[in-house]
Amino acid sequence: MRSIRAKVTLLTVLAVSVAIVVTTVISVFYVSNLGHTSSEQALSLLCETGKNNLENYFKSVEQSVKTVSSLIDANLDTMEDSTFNEKLHNHVEQSRTVFREAAENANGVLTYYYRFDPEITNATGEKGFWYTNLDGAGFIEHTVTDISDDQFECLWFYTPKNTGKPVWLPPYVTDNLDEYVISYNVPVYKNSSFIGVVGIEISYHTLGKQIENIKIHKTGFAYIVENENGSIIYHPHIDILSMPESERPAIPPEFVAQFKAGSHHVSYTFQGVKKHAYWLNLTNGMSIVVAVPTSEVNETGLKIIGQITIVAVAVIAAFVTASILFSRRITKPLKELTDAAERINNGDYNFNLEYKENDEIGALTTTVNRLVTNLGGYIDDLNSIAYSDALTSVHNKSAFDLALAELQTKIDNSEEVEFAIAVFDCDGLKQINDKYGHDKGNVYLKNSSLLIMRTFQNSEVYRIGGDEFVVILKDDDFQNRDQLKALFIEKSAIVCSFAKEEWEKIRVSVGLAVYDPEMDETAEDVMIHADHLMYQNKRERKKSGK
Repeated sequence: MRSIRAKVTLLTVLAVSVAIVVTTVISVFYVSNLGHTSSEQALSLLCETGKNNLENYFKSVEQSVKTVSSLIDANLDTMEDSTFNEKLHNHVEQSRTVFREAAENANGVLTYYYRFDPEITNATGEKGFWYTNLDGAGFIEHTVTDISDDQFECLWFYTPKNTGKPVWLPPYVTDNLDEYVISYNVPVYKNSSFIGVVGIEISYHTLGKQIENIKIHKTGFAYIVENENGSIIYHPHIDILSMPESERPAIPPEFVAQFKAGSHHVSYTFQGVKKHAYWLNLTNGMSIVVAVPTSEVNETGLKIIGQITIVAVAVIAAFVTASILFSRRITKPLKELTDAAERINNGDYNFNLEYKENDEIGALTTTVNRLVTNLGGYIDDLNSIAYSDALTSVHNKSAFDLALAELQTKIDNSEEVEFAIAVFDCDGLKQINDKYGHDKGNVYLKNSSLLIMRTFQNSEVYRIGGDEFVVILKDDDFQNRDQLKALFIEKSAIVCSFAKEEWEKIRVSVGLAVYDPEMDETAEDVMIHADHLMYQNKRERKKSGK
């Protein structure tokens, strides 16, 4: 006859064994889903990173060409029609100087050019100019060739001419240089009359540099495709340039079908390897794709499932030998892992598992903690990009809208809240940009934002417009708001007294309003009041000549 102790022990062991088996099955289910979800999230995050790198690079090229185009337009507007032909040569020389500086400051530029319409060339003999930097040693002037009547041969010229708009062209091989490039071209006009085209060509290799560091799992990578026909433009493992155009690989039909259906997570087979990928459109008619073999996606999940299985077997064996004494110690971390898997599956990464023992559960816990930390880091990086101003490094308009919404929530909930809003407007930014160039205007904005941050050190600073900044004052800064405002005005005057150039001076209009629950129904009311005070200060400063 078995003793009660033996029965209880047997029942406990069986109950614990069943519980552990059930927990393991649930953990395997959640972790299996987590492995797939995590891989998808990692692919999308890496794709977003690559897209941002490419878009920022494209924007820098666009800005360089548009800046040159604006300066050329401004110079053309000052030229009288009667003396246009006589002054055209001087105009070309001035444009040459401006374009060289812009091209040298832009990364990866292969060629830049300013080409006149054949009608102007026939009338004046002036073709424009064309510079190349094929070996990276610096730009040299290249012989300017005639523009062909074949519009398909000179898409870089006729496309912006016919559309009247700036345009990115799909990749092509230059006839004269035999280089695989993409180009950005802007039409130039004088009094609504087409004059010519300014443009920049970027080499194939420069595209690759923007995404070559994107890696996932063992062999995952990023590549670029052209949207219209699905051809691969850049691939880190395929030498596209060494292949005849007819033999260059295109993305498989199953990828194209999912691509056109708008599904960003796609599965396809390429060169005999089944892959999972995530793609995003770029603004210039291309897309970036981050792909990884499906076997590598599943490999991580299988490893985690194997670890869970090992842990489960070890725990059951320990309970058989140690019985009830170790049940709580073993089941607790398993429950935490199950809860952690469920929280991760629900998108909650704000936790840390505390189990530190040197066993299988500890190894799994460490893996989960690292996974949570990495995912949280990716999300923080995305938030930092989304809510920061690229030029001044202060918060941007989106961040300010969130802060204003938080204040409004407190007001709506009748919470006791004490704050003030200061609005700053950088006077004369347009004049500095027009007279000295946008780079000097950027210096003016950076210096102004830096002085605002150094003065209101305990408050958040936001850039909500091209020349407008806002500070939300709380706590100590709120209590000392008048002194800080006076200190900012004093520091601005000191900077102006020592500055030698206009863009080095800090001439900023300020308006500061305090939240009054008796008068202000919303946080937006305080913002509007501060904005009015800022414009009042601007008018007073203008009258006094400061």
